[in-house]
Order: sequence, then C-alpha cells, then structure tokens
Amino acid sequence: MLSNFSRQSGVALVAALLLMTSIMFILGNIFYRHQINIAQSTLSIHEDQAFLLALSAESWARQLLQEDAADSSADHFQELWAQAIPAMPVEGGIVNGCISDLQGRFNVNSLYYRSPSELKNALAGNEASFAKTWNNLLRQFDIAVYPGRIEAVVDWIDPNSSKVGPDGAEQEEYSGFYPPRTIADAPMVEPNELASVLGYEVPEVQRLMPWLSALPVPELVAGQARKFVAINVNTASEELLLALGDIYDMPFRDAVIANRPFEELNEFYKEIGFELGLSPAETQKLWPDDVVAVATEFFELYIEVTLGEARIEVRSIIMRSSSADSVIISRELNSVPAKMNKDSVSELLEKLAAGNNTASDKNSDSTFDDQQVLPACTMIGA
Repeated sequence: MLSNFSRQSGVALVAALLLMTSIMFILGNIFYRHQINIAQSTLSIHEDQAFLLALSAESWARQLLQEDAADSSADHFQELWAQAIPAMPVEGGIVNGCISDLQGRFNVNSLYYRSPSELKNALAGNEASFAKTWNNLLRQFDIAVYPGRIEAVVDWIDPNSSKVGPDGAEQEEYSGFYPPRTIADAPMVEPNELASVLGYEVPEVQRLMPWLSALPVPELVAGQARKFVAINVNTASEELLLALGDIYDMPFRDAVIANRPFEELNEFYKEIGFELGLSPAETQKLWPDDVVAVATEFFELYIEVTLGEARIEVRSIIMRSSSADSVIISRELNSVPAKMNKDSVSELLEKLAAGNNTASDKNSDSTFDDQQVLPACTMIGA
C-alpha cells in the first residue's frame, strides 16, 4: 500500500516538474518576445528621431551655403561650408557630417554631344573640353581609350536613337545583352549608372567613382548653346586637374594647386597664364569658361546620426542658385542598427582634430603645401 502511494507521489512530482518546466518555457518565450518588441520599438523611435535630426542639419547646411553665396562669388576649401560640421553630441548620440563640392568632380552628363561633328570638334584642337578631359581621366587609371568609350556614353545620355558615331551604341546593341538592357536616353541619375553603358566594366567604374558626379543637364534655351556646369578648379582633385590640363597636364596641375583659391575666373587666367608662359587671352582660349569655373552650384551633404541603437546616413544633393533659395534635388537614406560605444564621441572629436592639425601642418610646410587644404569629407572618411 505504501509502495503504491510512493509511486503515485513520484508520478505526481514528475508531472508537477514537467508542468513547471512548461510554464517557465512559456514565460521565457513571452519575455523574450516582449524584449524583441521593445528593442524593435526603441530602434524605430531612435531611427525616426535620428532622421529628424538629419533634416535639421540639412536645413542648416542649406542656409550656410546660401549665406556663403551672398558673401563670396567663389567656392574653395578655405570657406566655412568646406569645414566638417561640428560633431554635435545629442542626448544618447551624436551628429556629424560634411559638405563636398560636386563640381570638383567630373560630371558624366557633361558628355552630352548632339551630333558627330560636335563630338569631333570637342576632341580636336588644343582647347580643353569635357570629352578630352574624360579620355585623359580614363588614361590615368589605365583604362583603355577608344572611340566607342565616349560614343557609348553620349548615346546613353542623348534622347535620340541615332548613334553619335560608328562605335556608339543604341537600343539595338543593348537588346543583345543577357538579360537585355534598356538604354536610358536621358542624363544619368547616379554616376554608378556608367556600369550599365556598353564597354564599361564594373571594376573600372568602381575605380572612377570617387572622381565622378551625375549632375542635371541644363535645359536647351532657343537660340543659345547648351552650357553645362563647369569644373571648379578651386576644389578639383589632382587627378581631375591633370586630365583637365591635357597637354600641359602636370605643369597645369601644379600651377593651379600652388595658386588657388581663385576668387575670380580672370584671376585664374592671369595666374595660370603667368605660370605656363601664356597670356591671359591664350589661357582663356585653352580653358574656356564653359569648362572651368571658380564657383559651384551643386553640393553633396553627408550627415551621420548615431542615436541609441540606430545609425543613419543621409546624402543629399543641394542645388544652390544666386537667384533663389537652395533646394534639395535628391536624398539618399541608409539606416543601419549600431551599438554606440561610450567613447565614440571623443574618438570622433579626436579624429576631426587630427585632420585639422594635419591641414595646419601642411599649411606651414611650404608654399606648395600651403594650398593642400583637405576637404572635410576626406578628413572624416565620408
């Protein structure tokens, strides 16, 4: 009798233990899901707050560029807009960013030639042109240059279905791809679109990307020639200056870097002409004002906001006009969950300080290095 009671007690104990285990498992699962929901809600709230902070920084950058346009007719790295946006600690995070000059890069949409004769003229003679600068830029990166390279880009951009040259490519050529591609017949929206153009490989485009931009093509006004946004010699990279210099390549690059910033285009013609042994008129003929400039209309704003468990990156293209308020013509948002380290604020501030010290050291080295002012986006690695 006692034995049966002991067995029943043992079964009851085992059943109770199983029941408790099941209850603990269910409660643990509920608690786990609850924690996940809290984490997701917190991340969503932080992302929304981070985006609002980024928009505030974007508004501030637009105002800064507008004030700069009112104060100066030229744009260069020594101006306020070119300095890194101060790393601003906010409750639970940090905001930082920078502004870069898109006209310090090569605009792929400037390769807009309406006829074979127009392209041929751009490639002939000693005068600088976007077509010649493009070919020179390709050579710098050991990318083969042949007529089809530039003709395919022209055909991709122009709205007609006629090839600009025998080596060009229209829809017929792209239909043979697997899978087939549809030619844009419109200006590129992003420079990486170049990888879709016949003859350009992805590794080649990746090498070129830091020196490229894709800016809007101005509307064709009746009775006037189409004028594209020019390259700002005050902010152009050494690679782009070498390509722009053409037959003068290194002397032109060295002269520009040693004498910039230029406050006016006439100053550029005078100083560069003196350095190269040319008259201002000869210099202007070699680098016409529809190819080079000292002022900029298009800027790219990079903003990074880290807030709690969220980190977002915003890249906005700002078009600044002298006759109207600056406007955002495109915005790219990337959201990445990120655990912020407690020392990240101080590390970033030290990084910015080190970048500024590097620029200051360069200023004290020599006359040539005096002009090697680093853009803020380069200093913070944006």
